[in-house]
Amino acid sequence: VKFKAYCESELDTNEKTVYQKTELKKDLEAKISQLESLITKLHEEIAAAKEQIATTEVEIKKASQSREAENAEFQTVVSDQRASQTILKQALQKLKDFYEKKIGDKSTLLQTAQEPPVKFNAYKTNEGASPVIGLIEQ
Repeated sequence: VKFKAYCESELDTNEKTVYQKTELKKDLEAKISQLESLITKLHEEIAAAKEQIATTEVEIKKASQSREAENAEFQTVVSDQRASQTILKQALQKLKDFYEKKIGDKSTLLQTAQEPPVKFNAYKTNEGASPVIGLIEQ
C-alpha cells in the first residue's frame, strides 16, 4: 500500500514535471522562433543600411568632384578678375598721368610735318593713256 502511494506520488510529480518542462520547451521554442525572425529582420536592415552607406559615399564622391571642378572654375575667374583689376589700375594711372600733368596739351600734340616716303609727281594726264593708269605707274 505504501509502495503504491509512493508510486502514484512519484508518477504524479513526474507528470507535473514533464508538463512543466513541455510548457517551458514550447515557450523557449516560441522565443527562439521570435529571435530568429528578429535576426532575419536585423540582417535585412543591416544590408539596407550598408547599401545606403554605399550610395551616400558615391554621392559624396560626386559632390566632391563637382566642388573641385567648381573651385577650379572659381579660381580661374578670380585670377582673370585680378588680372583685369591690375590692367584697369594701370590704365587709370596712365589717364591720371595724362590729365594731371597736362601731357595732352595742344602744344605737345602738334605734329611736325613729315616728308612722305614716296614723292608723287604733279598730277597730269598722259597722252594716249587714262589718268588712272598714269597715276598707278608713277
